[in-house]
Amino acid sequence: MNDSSLHSARRRCLRVLAPVVGGACLGPLGLAWAQALSATASSAVPSSERVTRVLRFTFSRRREDPRTQWLIAVYRELLASLGWGFEFVDVPPGRGPLSVQSGEADGELGRTWGYGQLYPDLVRVSEPNNAVEFAAYATTSAVGDRFPTWLMIRERGWRCEHRRGIQELAALLGREAAPQHVSTVATIEQGLRRLQLQRTDLYFDVREAVDDFLAFGDASAELVAGIKPRLLGVVQSTTGHAYLHRRHEALVPAISQALREMKRQGLVARLREDALKQFLAARLR
Repeated sequence: MNDSSLHSARRRCLRVLAPVVGGACLGPLGLAWAQALSATASSAVPSSERVTRVLRFTFSRRREDPRTQWLIAVYRELLASLGWGFEFVDVPPGRGPLSVQSGEADGELGRTWGYGQLYPDLVRVSEPNNAVEFAAYATTSAVGDRFPTWLMIRERGWRCEHRRGIQELAALLGREAAPQHVSTVATIEQGLRRLQLQRTDLYFDVREAVDDFLAFGDASAELVAGIKPRLLGVVQSTTGHAYLHRRHEALVPAISQALREMKRQGLVARLREDALKQFLAARLR
């Protein structure tokens, strides 16, 4: 069978035979699984919420970012398998929590495990999107090339900074560093730029977020021209999760189960690869 025939057969399968999860046609067992999830989700929410059947999400990165496109693709397919529509609400990162609280959005696509401690009205989807590493960065040679001990950081009085809204880093630095030597910034750009200007000695953030920021062309010309921040090491690990407002709490178990199944089938990893390939291809045009 050639590629065209395969593509046609797949379309017929999606249209006629069964629901889909992540673009894969389901057999009898998969059909039963999807129907059960959909029934569970439908029965779990009041009829007033089932009228629109659309969930709106924000994310802490711009829409064009490949990580954003990956999570949009994952949750669009996931919610479709449960009989719900998906909309992305494109707002500045700092407005994400306000958008959810106001009802403009229903949830956030990805935040760290501890994020819910800052916002009690948000409910964490128990199945994680991905692993998350918190890392330390420096530009001054005095710190060295590897992460120093916390004792040394305190003894030397090194100034530590982290991005606001990351509960795990706030708690870590609150335990390990002297309070007078801990500060916060709103963006990765600010944190790295202050390192270059020697206003701080150590900057802490999500490693993946910093890597993407530097690799995907988001950094300013001043930051690119300055001393390249050095990765000193990973200081803590956690997981990243979607969050829904409590008004949709009844849907969370079904979403978690559907995400777990998509990961088992390899669909989440495939969608991530597709989003990155599309982003890189667009940059080469």
